[in-house]
Amino acid sequence: MGVPFRVAAAETQGGLTAHRRTAGAILLAIGLVASFGLWMGLLDRLVPYGWSGSLQAIAGALLCMSAGWIASAIWSKSKWNQSMARQVAIWRRITDAWFAWVEDIQVSTEALNRLKVSLEEAVPSETA
Repeated sequence: MGVPFRVAAAETQGGLTAHRRTAGAILLAIGLVASFGLWMGLLDRLVPYGWSGSLQAIAGALLCMSAGWIASAIWSKSKWNQSMARQVAIWRRITDAWFAWVEDIQVSTEALNRLKVSLEEAVPSETA
């Protein structure tokens, strides 16, 4: 049996997206460290005099905290997308292998109709 075109194309694109993910992760880490370093340098040089200085220090701390939250949200989304892409690729390979196997055996029309009905029940159409 040959490798289905869809699986071969997904594996070719997988290397390209892996390179993009690695570059994105490196740029995100560099940006996060630079942002954190700049804010910490700013907060270190800030000497709060009176209530307005204290408000400036609190605002700087909140900005550092929000930058961390944003970076963690981006990282979480990236990891989620990565794991979902991996799962989809695995399930595509499984279904390609299964359908290639089904094509090689003789299946009755009644069995194919039962399969069609069960698939329609499992995956409802969007028009219904």
